[in-house]
Amino acid sequence: MGQKFNVFDVMHHGTHEKQISNVFGWLLDSGGSHDLHDRFIRIFIDEVNAACTCPSPFEYGSYRVRQEVNTGSVGDPADIADLVLENQDASLVVENYFISDGHGHAYERYLNFSRRERRQGAVVLLCRDEDRSRQTSGWDKALVLTYSRLIDRLYDAVHDDPNYQQENADSYSFIQQMHRKFVRSGGLMGKRDVLRFITAMCDTGEAERYQAQRQDEAAEKFASDLAMQAREQFVEGREVLQGVKNRLRAFAEGPLNRQLSETLGSEPICRVGANLQGIYQWTITVDFPKGVAESGGSHVQLKFGPTAWYANERDPDWKSTVDLVTVNYSYVFVTLVDALMIRQTTVTLDEVLDGLDHDDCRLHDELIRLLEVNSRA
Repeated sequence: MGQKFNVFDVMHHGTHEKQISNVFGWLLDSGGSHDLHDRFIRIFIDEVNAACTCPSPFEYGSYRVRQEVNTGSVGDPADIADLVLENQDASLVVENYFISDGHGHAYERYLNFSRRERRQGAVVLLCRDEDRSRQTSGWDKALVLTYSRLIDRLYDAVHDDPNYQQENADSYSFIQQMHRKFVRSGGLMGKRDVLRFITAMCDTGEAERYQAQRQDEAAEKFASDLAMQAREQFVEGREVLQGVKNRLRAFAEGPLNRQLSETLGSEPICRVGANLQGIYQWTITVDFPKGVAESGGSHVQLKFGPTAWYANERDPDWKSTVDLVTVNYSYVFVTLVDALMIRQTTVTLDEVLDGLDHDDCRLHDELIRLLEVNSRA
């Protein structure tokens, strides 16, 4: 696969601090052509306050943005800051460099300039990479903000805003390319992901591949071997998913149906189905006849694997989902369609494959709890 287009790579842009200062100056200007208004300046101020230990935070608001500002006093040698953000009450002097290093500029001069006319002031090191060992001569007291953190937050904001994408397609495309260039380092994985990949190579006995002199050939051989394994795993994965679906449907038609009937005081009542298609095919539907459990909803589902992931993280119709910090897709999920609620159960897919005991009540309990929560709501 060829390298994905990126305007920064085509124009060899982003390799000099002045170029990056131009980009950040544009983003920080709330009246800029990006049509972000104050969205990025608020992100910037948030990150400044998170890094700052001062007693009162910097306030949001309108900031004038200037570039190439001389921070020296009259008669002193020129000391040019890359960016200065200021309003009547506050001033931030920004030194932009690819690494967190003052590289010859005077920290105290920058700080004094930020606090002139009794403004609340601070000095910011804006950089691609943070290396605190390089922060000497007072620069250890500077606030460090990285390109990746700022751009990642901006990308998240516009990525979740379809109106912005539609109305500002060019600016959105530019932000996407910034994200690939400075957050994803131009590749498909971040640096920490790559380190985890290398660790996995060592743990699985594949580290010897790195000894080859012709790394391009070694990479092709690894990709070929990996593709073969991935193809086999994908085919086997679908077979495993189908096995889980078959066992889960059988459990729902038998033990789960009886358990729900006993709780709701009726004969076996549920209509169990497994006919959904596409990304939702890994779903077992459990429908109650009209009038049964109506106050809590009549359509519940058991979801697992890719279907649970899609419903929880991608489908915007589901309103009450599982926290992405704690979610674990090795478990079965239950949903209440009427209320658009998703919950993770304590039943693992391994247990389903092994066969759940006929008196295992965990799925029953989760479904009843879901109905009760919705009924109270």
